[in-house]
Amino acid sequence: MSISPFHAQPASPETESRRARLVLAIAIIGIAATLLAYAASPGVRHAVGHAAHSVKGTISRALDHDATEGKKKTVPGVTKTTPAKGSVTVTTTGAPATQKSP
Repeated sequence: MSISPFHAQPASPETESRRARLVLAIAIIGIAATLLAYAASPGVRHAVGHAAHSVKGTISRALDHDATEGKKKTVPGVTKTTPAKGSVTVTTTGAPATQKSP
C-alpha cells in the first residue's frame, strides 16, 4: 500500500525529454554563474587558491606513507629524556614558577 497521498502517473516520453532539457539548462546556467563569479571576484579566486592549497597538503600527507612510518605521536610541550643508568633525571618545560614572599 502506498504512503503517498497522490498517485504518480507514468511520465510520457515528451515529459521526460522536457525534464532532461530543463535539467541540462539549469546545470549550464549554474556552471556559467560559477565561472562568472570566479572571473569577476578576486576574493573568490583567493579563497579558491587557499582551498586548493589546503586540499593538496591534506592529500599529500594522507598518501605519503614514508613520512609517518618511523614517527611516534608526541604530546606537545612534553620533552622525553632517557636517564643514564643509576641516575634520576627530571625534565620540565616552560618557565619556572616564581612566588613572592609576603
